[in-house]
Formats: sequence, structure tokens, C-alpha cells
Amino acid sequence: MNIHIITSSYPAYPDDPSGTMGLFVRQFALELAAMGHNVVVQPVARKNEYFPDPGINIEPTPWKGGDQELASMSLMNPKNWWYFLLLFINGIKNTIEINDKYKIDRTLCMLVVPSGIFGVAGKLKNKTPYDVWILGSDIWKVRKIPFLGKFIISRVARFSERVFADGLQLCKDVEDITREPCALLYSSRKLPAPQKQLFLSDPLKTRHFLFVGRYHINKGPDLLIKAINLLPRDIRDLVRIHMFGLGPMEAKLQSMISEMKLQDCISLHGPIEAQEFSDYLQSVSFLIIPSRIESIPVVFSDALQIGTPIISMPVGDLGRLIKQHSCGLVATETSPEALAASIQESLTTSKASFKDGISTAYEQFRTDKIVHNWLRF
Repeated sequence: MNIHIITSSYPAYPDDPSGTMGLFVRQFALELAAMGHNVVVQPVARKNEYFPDPGINIEPTPWKGGDQELASMSLMNPKNWWYFLLLFINGIKNTIEINDKYKIDRTLCMLVVPSGIFGVAGKLKNKTPYDVWILGSDIWKVRKIPFLGKFIISRVARFSERVFADGLQLCKDVEDITREPCALLYSSRKLPAPQKQLFLSDPLKTRHFLFVGRYHINKGPDLLIKAINLLPRDIRDLVRIHMFGLGPMEAKLQSMISEMKLQDCISLHGPIEAQEFSDYLQSVSFLIIPSRIESIPVVFSDALQIGTPIISMPVGDLGRLIKQHSCGLVATETSPEALAASIQESLTTSKASFKDGISTAYEQFRTDKIVHNWLRF
């Protein structure tokens, strides 16, 4: 089958840390190619060419925004609206050309905007059927666009053959907006196996924790810093927080760490590549997901894959999954106080006690299983 994947996020090279979703899309494409399908990926163009993968053709859509991430660009900036308009025009043109050139049998649109809009154009012009895989940013950001947001989501869903989302709550949100059935399809990827232990055993029993995500208000990195500041001093002395990411809050977060004098227990870094991420996951006690709003982030299944338990806010499907499988701890509410209490509770639990629950939970997130589920649908 000739399969066309349209995405706004795709890695420039195999370990590109700039977008977790893009790494997942690449893994999905590689699984399809390994099964013998002809795969064409249509990402947004970047300053440099994309790394070639065997069995995958890359056909980027021209983009004036350079390496800027679409999800982080403000709709309040008139220049960005001009960039988006050009992207839509070029994306529609590129989609039609790809359908003609590769004789596409089915298209998979990763996100409603802009990918789903391109899928609609391909269906109207070439009669190419498409599926849309709706992720959290569609529901949380696109629907807020005045007058157009919910209309765009509904139209893209209505013209599609099938609608997917990567969380149960997100499926319900999609159905409420579109009035179309939405099937659950988890998102995941493969990480390289850990190669080294990063932290030596400490006689003071220092516990290491990891945050990996966008430095954005929705991801709650500021809540994590506030939670650490609330810990009693003797507890805080036993905690080390390693934060990795990119985003508009980076300067604010660094300022918070300095003002609260937390430099000894919190280190703030830029993006992390896959191998280093795998090594950190093996080495830390817990991955922390302090999000204010969330579906099921890819870092959740990343942690399960390496065998690392999770501490999470009770948002999206995370609370349900963690409690159901006993693969971590869930804060009682979305607040720094509740997160601090969960971190303190983790100091009295062992990583090994979550091993069976982690293994059971991860079975739902294996990449090959997800691809087979999409083909089966």
C-alpha cells in the first residue's frame, strides 16, 4: 500500500530532540516501511534537509518560519498569520502533487491543523481517503481560534474516513466537538537501550528525578519548581531534579530557580537526545509529569519502556492509567502542594516495587502494536 503521512512535526535526524511527537511519527513511518508499505512523509520544511531513512520518501512543504515550532507560534503576531497562510497554500499544493506522483492509497494526517486541512484538499482533488489522528494540541489550542477553531476540527473529522485520538478523555472531547466517532490509538516510539548508569549510589540516598517536555505553561514546569521549593529543607537536600526541554518559559524558569535558591537541587537544560534520555530514565528514580493539561504524552510510554515509574498530576488519562497499572504515583490535585506531597511519598518507595505494573502497562504502547491497530481499523 502507498501510504502518505502528513505531519507538522518530524525530526531532522534520528535523535533530533526538538519535538517528541515528530520522533513518534518517524517511528510509525519506519514500522510501516518495515512491513513492506511504500511510505511518503510530508513534514514542514526546515532550514536543513531531513535525514534520509530507508523506505521513506520525504516531501517537505515549504515554510517561511524556519525551524520555529508551529505549536509555539503566537496567533497574536500578524506576521505569523502571513506565514500560516503561505503554509496552507503550499501544503495543499504539495499534497496534491504527492498524491499524483506516488499514487497514494491512504493518507494519515497527524493533527488537524495544518495536516488535516491538507488531507481534505487531497480528498477533494484526488479522492484520496485520509484518517486524522487528533492530539491534545488540536483540542486545547485550535478550538480556541475565534469563530474558526471548532469548525475546522469538525470539518476535517467529517471529511475523513476515520478519526483517532491518543487518549480516552481526548476521544470523548473530540466526539463532543465533531459529533463523529473517535477511536483510541495510543502514540509511542522506540528508544535506544540504556548504555550507562549516570549516577553513582549515594550514601545519603539522594534521589534523582527527571522532567522532559516543552517549557510551556500547559506542561507545568513552573509547578514542579514551586513543588520543590515547598519541600522541607531536609527532604529537599535529598532531591535532585533534572529538567530538559525547549520553549517560551525557559528564561522564567531559570529566574524562578535563582530567586528560590534551588540551584543545588534543580538543573535546567536544553533539549535531550534519545540515547541520553534513555540513560537518564534508567538512572533516575521517577519521571515527573507536572502538566496542567494533558492527554497521554509520549514521555509516559518512554518511561514505561525503560522501566521507570512516573509521578504525575491527575490530568487527562494519566491518573487512570497509573492507578490501574500501579506504575507510579498520582498527585491528589493539580497544584504544587499536591505534587510536593507525591515527591515526598516517592522517597519511601522503591523503583523495583513498580516493575510488574510498568511491564503490564507498556504492552498497550508498543509501536508495532499501534501500527498494526491502525492498519486493522
